[in-house]
Amino acid sequence: MSNKKRRPGSKPAPRPPARRPPPALLAGLQEADSLMGRQRWSEAGSLLETLNQRYPGREELLELWLEVSQQLRDTRRCQGLCEQLLRSQPNDPDLLLILAGAYLANAHPVLGLRTFQRFLERWPEHERAAEARTAMEGVEGHLGPMLAELGLGGDEGIELAGLHEEMQALLAQGQYAEARRAGRRLLARLPHFAPALNNISQTYYAEGHLEQAMATVREVLDFAPDNVHALSNLTRLACLSGRMDEARQFAEQLQASAAPGFDRDYKIAEALSYLGDDAGVLEAFQRAGETGRLESSDPTFYHLAAVAALRLGREEEARRHWKRALELAPGLALARENLQDLARPPAERNGPWPFPFQNWITAKATGDLASLQEPAKRGASERALAEAVRTYVRRHPEVSALIPLLLDRGDPMGRQFALLVARLAATPALTAALRDFAFSQRGPDSQRMEAAQAALSGGLLAPGPTRLWMRGEWQELILMGYELHDEPLVSHPPQVEAWITEALDLMRRGAADRAESLFLRAREAEPDAPDILNNLAGVYSQQGRTVEAEALMRQAHERHPDYTFAATNLASICARTGRIEEARALLEPVLTRPRLHFNEFASLCMAQIELSLAENNQEAARSWLEMWEGADADHPHLEQFRRRINGLGPRKPPWKPLPR
Repeated sequence: MSNKKRRPGSKPAPRPPARRPPPALLAGLQEADSLMGRQRWSEAGSLLETLNQRYPGREELLELWLEVSQQLRDTRRCQGLCEQLLRSQPNDPDLLLILAGAYLANAHPVLGLRTFQRFLERWPEHERAAEARTAMEGVEGHLGPMLAELGLGGDEGIELAGLHEEMQALLAQGQYAEARRAGRRLLARLPHFAPALNNISQTYYAEGHLEQAMATVREVLDFAPDNVHALSNLTRLACLSGRMDEARQFAEQLQASAAPGFDRDYKIAEALSYLGDDAGVLEAFQRAGETGRLESSDPTFYHLAAVAALRLGREEEARRHWKRALELAPGLALARENLQDLARPPAERNGPWPFPFQNWITAKATGDLASLQEPAKRGASERALAEAVRTYVRRHPEVSALIPLLLDRGDPMGRQFALLVARLAATPALTAALRDFAFSQRGPDSQRMEAAQAALSGGLLAPGPTRLWMRGEWQELILMGYELHDEPLVSHPPQVEAWITEALDLMRRGAADRAESLFLRAREAEPDAPDILNNLAGVYSQQGRTVEAEALMRQAHERHPDYTFAATNLASICARTGRIEEARALLEPVLTRPRLHFNEFASLCMAQIELSLAENNQEAARSWLEMWEGADADHPHLEQFRRRINGLGPRKPPWKPLPR
């Protein structure tokens, strides 16, 4: 009803002075206030939500957040914030009016009516009393049809409808035990009241009790087999439990149901979004538009339609639906984030996604994610992390069934979670899910490449040319099945090691002459060490002594044919000077090795990029760059080669040493 926290003339009862906020909270509130002053409401809301997690229940924070939520037309948030603030500010008439309006917007007309009555009992002469009375008359005029739809009537019907709405409000606030108690009170008087059972089921799911949730909602089907809410909830719960065949059966019953319900098409679209049935979502959306129920539906309906449209390749239609969703609900983060994602280059897009990650896994499974985070924080080995993931999957078997769904239609957090679990658990089913994801058009190119490499390591893909969706089109890329490691490659006596380390540092700073003298000392001590010969050749290259450099590299390669860096550096020289076949011959033995050091792999990628550019094969060069980036995204030479591929770097890049 009201979209302002205060109006001129409002005089709430005085409150005792609040304690001074901690400095970090005060700084955050000031930043939020600055964002609000610039009308950057979504950013302010995100900041306040984060602050509330650290400083829960601070009134100065909640009041700012309420103002932001009103601007964003986030009526659910407004309701929760008003209820919270009224516990400490019961004599604030404005809060009561905002709460009444939020109840109406959230389809809680009885709670709205009671709140208006409470307001008028306390402040019958308030400047907005007439406005409240008019709103009450409007609600009373619509109560009859609403009660009839719930199967209720008369004064008792209003009382029971109020109890039903209280249960919904408790559920929205996360007060699950209290919501169940309210539901049980309803069922004691109306044993076949389907909404109560549906909501009790939701509380069990939220607490991680999937079987109990499904059993509760099945009770509805015993007396109302076509109940839309029950069938929608069962579709979702079966899907989240990993029982996809059951979920599809419930979805078929749901679509065939002729049971009434003002939000039936939305509930159908919501259930089908979990299943990835895009055509079914759009059919429900179109039907809602034809019957005139679309504009009164949850704005999220437009978001679900946009996701389905984009997944079917209808980009402009998706953009139009998301914009309409934001017109109706400016604070709808799902619509805003998907639109922002759509503006990214095709190679970097995550979307579209219908639901946030927390909608896919239970609160219990979310809480147990700490078991994965702790080993990562301690810097545990890959093996220890893999064991932690396998333990997590054993505790939550439904997660394995959700991995393909999250890879296909999860949000960025959900897909990253799915990639981590599938790659580390490495069961046959999860490796197959990674292979299928690699061949799809979902998610960023880098994640599909990561999935392809994992499927390759798992034996479900063969090395060599593979057709994948990259940069918005199908391309043939080269997959290599290397095991990469970071174990030491060479060792030297301490004095030699010190000379080499200092020389490499001098080379990185461009002091080739000083580096040369140190490498010559090292060669005197160990005349046949391949890394010393190779890096001395690098010194000659920096000095422009290319003939001597190549001769020394050949010497290193002939004496040590298995020394990777000599072969790859020599191949790079051959590629740059047009000796294509010789470059290929040098690299061929390296390509067949099953195991490489990270730096050996980087050197191989550099040589392959040089060879590809010499052959005017930009796509092959990009493919090698992406594999390199996937293995070592922080490598210092990546940007140099990226610029070369894009035609922005020199034809012959300066020689830079790699760790041995």
